[in-house]
Amino acid sequence: MNTYDLHCKTSVAIWNGDYSFGPGVAYLLTGIDRYGSLKKAAEEMHMSYSKAWTVIKNAESIWGFPLLHRHVGGLHGGSSSLTAAGRAIVQKYEALRQAVAETAVQEFDTLFCEYELNHLRQLSMEEKIE
Repeated sequence: MNTYDLHCKTSVAIWNGDYSFGPGVAYLLTGIDRYGSLKKAAEEMHMSYSKAWTVIKNAESIWGFPLLHRHVGGLHGGSSSLTAAGRAIVQKYEALRQAVAETAVQEFDTLFCEYELNHLRQLSMEEKIE
């Protein structure tokens, strides 16, 4: 195995009881912001519309406030947009995700640098000799 291929990967989920707010919810909200439509955002994720609504309702229960403005359809259909708080949650989640990823990479690089790996290889060789 080439140790230069070693890397770490992180994922951040914020939990409140049985529900979590993680990368999938953030991506769904970002899609709603991009398309102005829950339906289009759900389609992009290959998620049913009803599942997307459940995800949004669960996310709103985590935070305790609405994340979306809902506009009921008429002749041309409805639309959805993020509330100011919903947009802020996505931005703060992304900032947290980025900070965790950067910290994890720094720690990984320290704990599993080539020097440390060589030390572990040496320990392994010594065990084989005994």
